[in-house]
Amino acid sequence: MAVDDPLNATAGPLVVSDTIEEAAPLLDAVQADIEAHILEEQAEFEADEAEEEELSSRALVTVFVSLYVGIFLAALDGTIVATLLAHIASEFNELRSVSWIATGYMISVAAVQPIYGKISDIYGRKIVLIGCNITFGVGSVLCGLAPSFWFLVGARILTGIGGGGLTSLTAITLSDIVPLRQRGVLQGIGNILWGCGAAFGGVVGGIITEAFGWRWAFLSQGPIIALSILSLSLNLHLPVKEVDESRLKRIDFMGSFTLVSTLVLFLFALSIGGVYVPWFSVQVISALLLSALFFAAFMYVELKVAKEPIIPLHLLKDRTVFGSSFTSWFMNMTYYAQLYYIAIYFTSVRGVSPTKSGSSLIPHFIGDSIGALLVGYYMRATGRYFPMIVFAAFSMVFGSLILCFVGTETPRWLIMTIIFVPGFGFGLYLTITLIALVAAVPREYQAISTSIQYGFKGTGSTLGVSLSTAVFQNVLASKLYSRITGPGSEEIINKVKDSIDEVANLSPELKEIIMKSYLDSVRAVFIFATVLSILCAASSFLMKEHKLHNTVGRQ
Repeated sequence: MAVDDPLNATAGPLVVSDTIEEAAPLLDAVQADIEAHILEEQAEFEADEAEEEELSSRALVTVFVSLYVGIFLAALDGTIVATLLAHIASEFNELRSVSWIATGYMISVAAVQPIYGKISDIYGRKIVLIGCNITFGVGSVLCGLAPSFWFLVGARILTGIGGGGLTSLTAITLSDIVPLRQRGVLQGIGNILWGCGAAFGGVVGGIITEAFGWRWAFLSQGPIIALSILSLSLNLHLPVKEVDESRLKRIDFMGSFTLVSTLVLFLFALSIGGVYVPWFSVQVISALLLSALFFAAFMYVELKVAKEPIIPLHLLKDRTVFGSSFTSWFMNMTYYAQLYYIAIYFTSVRGVSPTKSGSSLIPHFIGDSIGALLVGYYMRATGRYFPMIVFAAFSMVFGSLILCFVGTETPRWLIMTIIFVPGFGFGLYLTITLIALVAAVPREYQAISTSIQYGFKGTGSTLGVSLSTAVFQNVLASKLYSRITGPGSEEIINKVKDSIDEVANLSPELKEIIMKSYLDSVRAVFIFATVLSILCAASSFLMKEHKLHNTVGRQ
């Protein structure tokens, strides 16, 4: 046959062509089978690889501890500031502006947390985390070297830029590598480490302050930050990302700017209203109006301009995202109002040392840690979280309410017992809100949804401190002016409004009046915090139950 004759140049190609055309459907089918088999093998390989990563507990523990060194440090720093706030402000004679030491840090955290997820998507989690550690460390050292009050505030802002990344990127990185059902337990354990840092912060800060001065409470953080950088460098092994700096154009810097401007102007109005100038003064009204304009601009940028907004407001249409976000908002407002003013209560009303003031806060952090760990194990065992919301709501509201009845003679051990209760509720909410939020959105929105969470937490923390300070200062001024009258009263009032240390130089009669005024002012803050806790509880009931998957890929 012609087809068997290799020398037949005319017949050969025609017969081969016909044969190929007849065999084409069969070849296509074989090719499809081969491609399907390759894809199946690849999927099985990726699944096995992911399962191996999930089951590699030793590697997971190493990475987890490396990440949470920074969280421990941030918690330590926060409690040091809360414990020493009154003493630092008194040294600079700026007690009326004391909230800026805290809010300067929190404003920068609120500004940068939502964009760290995007920046780490471009440059990689590890390099950005190390950069955040360096920034945090430099800011802490500058706090210890601060020659003036407002230099200290500036250093706190720099520290916040680093601290915002430590907290948000830790959560984002864990969500990348850990299944949601297991994530709750790790979040609980992480909150224990955070609680340990917060608990030790007050005690260590107090001891260092009494021995060497408050500046060393900041300077001593240097060795810890060096440990964090070394640990991350050695233990955090993530795939190297191909840097695409063109994606920087998609980061919502305008949204961050308008959000920060909104907060700064609003907090400026709160800090001077009723303290330095009347509430209806030109300065206060102008600041509030400008704040409202910048907030409108922020909303417009997020909804109409930004390609990838820092707080994607469209996701708030989901009931769970909305409920989780505002629960976090009110939760952090409540938490920081109580944390800072429990410390100020012990310092100003009870006159205890910084060490005792710091140690008095420990039960709050123990409650936080126990609550977070308990709900984490509950989630892993049941795959549910909504029943624990009821428990969290009761703990927050009931604990906040009891705190309002604390007086000058209330035993210290009883106060320490009381503050355990809202701390426990906070720990429950801290884990529930994050897991519910991440579970409510598709996996590709994990990083951005976590950024939403931290955006609301950051602004809530800032407003919690600033609003409670406004309440405290206005009630204090009102009580002092009504109780201290006569020659020299104005001078005395101005001194005790700017420095708690000045009280020691007054007569016993004046001391009693001033202590009562401080107590009334702190109690007003606790009542305000109780209202916030009720709003927190109401928001939490908006969250729905979502499935918690056992795999990173949510299969």
